[in-house]
Amino acid sequence: MLAFWGLSLAVVAPLLFALFLLLRHKRVLYAPARLFIRIGLRLGGVRFEVVGLERLDPRRTYLFLSNHQSLLDPLIQLVGLKRDLAFLAKKELFRWPLLNPGLYWIECAPIDRSNRARALESLHQAAEKLKRGVSFLAYPEGTRTPDGTLLPFRKGAFFLALEAGVPIVPVTIRGTYEVMPKGPLRCRPGRVRVIVHEPIPTTAYGVTAIEALMADVRRAIASALPESAASGSPCTARSIST
Repeated sequence: MLAFWGLSLAVVAPLLFALFLLLRHKRVLYAPARLFIRIGLRLGGVRFEVVGLERLDPRRTYLFLSNHQSLLDPLIQLVGLKRDLAFLAKKELFRWPLLNPGLYWIECAPIDRSNRARALESLHQAAEKLKRGVSFLAYPEGTRTPDGTLLPFRKGAFFLALEAGVPIVPVTIRGTYEVMPKGPLRCRPGRVRVIVHEPIPTTAYGVTAIEALMADVRRAIASALPESAASGSPCTARSIST
């Protein structure tokens, strides 16, 4: 699976980038990406199902917030959520030559966790994109879980939702920790489940109620996790850069 994706990226990415520069349409990037993700998952024996998509309005812009178990999470969710999503992504991903142009062209926002001012500026830029109708996917834990439990949440994504005024869609992903946990790049066959929860309007919350918003999103995500995974650290807010 990983070899297939690596080879596909090296061979196909330059052609897609050239086509995008000609047509200037993001669909040129999303459609092939979904195809190659699906093929790679099948080669690796990874099957997934998505439940709860009927809860979403296809015409609305959302900020999707998910737990983070594996490197496979954004790939499976890009396919399974059936949205042309941008991502809040750590700045290190933008250093990869074959990823950098595509990440910018689909309007992802690089987050520099070592520089609070730059992180805040990226969040402001992402908020403007949300206001223009670009849905985002982010992982409020800030990193992959090392043991399958739900980690404390960072505040950044929640400030983003409040600034943009868009609903948050809590998403739970199960099974990717067993398929590809944090550590060596090894993949096992397995089944993955993505659960889309009821959107949470942010208009009822303000900056002073951000802890309540974080708790509500965390509660929704944890509700579809095994008790052993959901009973990790409580919803302790962390700053953007820590």
